[in-house]
Amino acid sequence: MRYTAVIAAIVLVGLLNMGASKASAAALTNVQQSNFVNKVLLASADGTKDTTSSKTSSDTSANQSPTSQQPAAATPATPAPVIVTVQEGDNLSSIAAANNSTWQRIYDVNLNITDPNIINPGEQLRIPTSDEQLTDRALPQTTVVPIAITVVAASATPTAHASVQATYPVSANAAKAFIYAHESGNNPNATNPNGCYGLGQDCNGRVRTLCGADYACQDAYFTNYAMSRYGSWENALAFWQAHHWW
Repeated sequence: MRYTAVIAAIVLVGLLNMGASKASAAALTNVQQSNFVNKVLLASADGTKDTTSSKTSSDTSANQSPTSQQPAAATPATPAPVIVTVQEGDNLSSIAAANNSTWQRIYDVNLNITDPNIINPGEQLRIPTSDEQLTDRALPQTTVVPIAITVVAASATPTAHASVQATYPVSANAAKAFIYAHESGNNPNATNPNGCYGLGQDCNGRVRTLCGADYACQDAYFTNYAMSRYGSWENALAFWQAHHWW
């Protein structure tokens, strides 16, 4: 009986030791598996972090546009207008030639010019730029009506006279006839030693170029000149009588 109890105790102890060994082995296995999983997760986490960081840096570099780093181009300054002061003897054609333009463009842009054939010393004219878009202005029209002017010839007989037909505006006929008579003898082809030409003796060459010896054309030109410079033929006559030129 005692022997049997001893053997049973020995067998029980052996069984307990076997169970403990299996438990220890299982626990060790679990620890090793846990360590392996942690290492894998940590390695995966580190790789993900590095990839994201690298990608973020790359994206930031790519988003920096070269254009944004360049300074903005300065807006070119608008050039100042070219202003010319009319000198004695100037005309639109000579001013245009000196400024690489044409008389028509200068006439178009300067609305203060009422007649392109008449400009006065001291006037300031703007020269248009070569790319400036302009609309051609109409040239002035002068209306004249024919009348008969009687010129008394030198004679012992007071009633002796000769009639000369001419074309004159209705107003200020006497003043204009006086100026024509003293400037050219009423001869549209008269030329003085200084080269001044025509009824009113234009010294700039405009009348010769525009009209030649055409009486009506010259009359229209000098009428426009008198109106533009003096305001009337009467004022032109008053100036002529004070200075003996006009």
